[in-house]
Amino acid sequence: MAPKSSTPWRLLDTGVRRAAENMALDQALLTARAKGLSPNTVRFLQFAPPAALVGYHQDVAQEIRVEYCRQAGIEVQRRLTGGGAILFDESQLGWELIAAFDDLGGVPFSLSLPQRICEAVVSALRELGVEAAFRPRNDLEVGGRKISGTGGVEENGAFLFQGTLLLDFDVAAMIRALRIPTEKLKQASLDSAAQRVTWLARELGTLPPLAEIKQAIWRGFERTFGVRLVPGDLTADEHALFEKLLPRFDRAEWIERPSRSRSQIGMFHGLHRTAEAVLHAAVQVDTARGRLRSVVLTGDFFIAPQRAVLDIEARLKDHRLDPAAIRQSIAEVWNESRVRAAGFGPDDVAAAIGTALDKRQWLEFGFSPEQADRVFCANGSPRDILARPLSLLLLPYCAKKPDCQYRHEVGCEPCGGCTVGEAFELAERFGLRPVTITSFEHLMEVLPAARTEGVKAYAGCCCAAFFQKHYEDFRAARLPGVLLDICDTTCYDLDQAREAYHGRFEQQTRLDLPLLEKTLSAFALRSGKGQR
Repeated sequence: MAPKSSTPWRLLDTGVRRAAENMALDQALLTARAKGLSPNTVRFLQFAPPAALVGYHQDVAQEIRVEYCRQAGIEVQRRLTGGGAILFDESQLGWELIAAFDDLGGVPFSLSLPQRICEAVVSALRELGVEAAFRPRNDLEVGGRKISGTGGVEENGAFLFQGTLLLDFDVAAMIRALRIPTEKLKQASLDSAAQRVTWLARELGTLPPLAEIKQAIWRGFERTFGVRLVPGDLTADEHALFEKLLPRFDRAEWIERPSRSRSQIGMFHGLHRTAEAVLHAAVQVDTARGRLRSVVLTGDFFIAPQRAVLDIEARLKDHRLDPAAIRQSIAEVWNESRVRAAGFGPDDVAAAIGTALDKRQWLEFGFSPEQADRVFCANGSPRDILARPLSLLLLPYCAKKPDCQYRHEVGCEPCGGCTVGEAFELAERFGLRPVTITSFEHLMEVLPAARTEGVKAYAGCCCAAFFQKHYEDFRAARLPGVLLDICDTTCYDLDQAREAYHGRFEQQTRLDLPLLEKTLSAFALRSGKGQR
């Protein structure tokens, strides 16, 4: 495309810098452009050491695993732009456009302007041999997988729009550094994350030289905007602004500042099964704003086209927390994409998300989001089950000491040697009948018998993997109950589930006693009964 403007734009490559320096440069370039001290600029940037960057409005503690980052030498920093947290290292290339709105011919924060800017990078990727596309609201994708996220900020008629192009990528490092909705760090989590993002080296089989990638983006901006880019350096005014601003971005007051909205971000996991499919939903909820921030759908199911799952996730990003509206949005994607699925439909996807969102009900009883996510409900929502009288407490034998004479007995003589003894004492305080479950077959005997005896609700402890595997068995018992996740290594972690099934698991686990006491207190509060 022939240039539409005789005024060239600047191409600025600021190389590899610390996170604070890159943020200070962003602000200096935006301010200088707003004051008419700088030309329109396309900038390349990289980070070393690696940096975990939160969006402008985010809370560091809610988005970043700060202690892990500190130990791993990953800097924590705050961006000028909004959006979600990202991990940025030298395996990624940052690209930016800093320009006056009048020169872009777009409306601030309309969809058309970000899409037009992104088309420059889409054009570059296609030149490199990667069939990329813009995905509303702010991603570049390849075959449904995200390869570049973007965001923007405005200041007095100037606009900074930036993106992160994944050249190569360490999925495990991202999961460890960011508080994203995944399960424990297992291969399944890595595979799930890898299905949702992609990177240049993966798409091409090899990574082109960095200079070649930058030149393609350079040409992409020239084609898209009909301008000529001329390499340049920082001006004296920009450098002075940068030096003045840098101390601000190095201070904890900037990095750790509270977000404008003191939202509490909760992560919740839900499960729904049909005869032919197992659907898991991991959701992030902004409890203050009442928004469904993000959804990750995984499980054992067959669906075509495969990217339909990614399209559903994209449609539900920052969605309102209305079950009917969520179902409607899923159904719209289902129809638009002409989805074909084996044994499940849009209502089943909505049901999986619904079981995750139901966990928010525990927050009403003083549970933290982390605690609420570790409670699993069988045959009812939290409110439904808590409304019933509680009389039975089920505890796993694997939490008793391996050499305890009561290890495989229903009862227990509290001796202080394990958490089961303390749980028996809690049962006495709350007027419950405690039972040690000695095997899966024993559990399948206890639940129907309890229902026959008139038990209205039960509480119990088991690992998340056990509940997920035997979800249908708990449902088939038709007895409402809540199961609390246990602590420490489980038989599933050690690949000894078969031994545990028959009551022959020889390791010791540990019950989450504070969570158990909190749950029993919630039952007592709901029923109006105090503990004994």
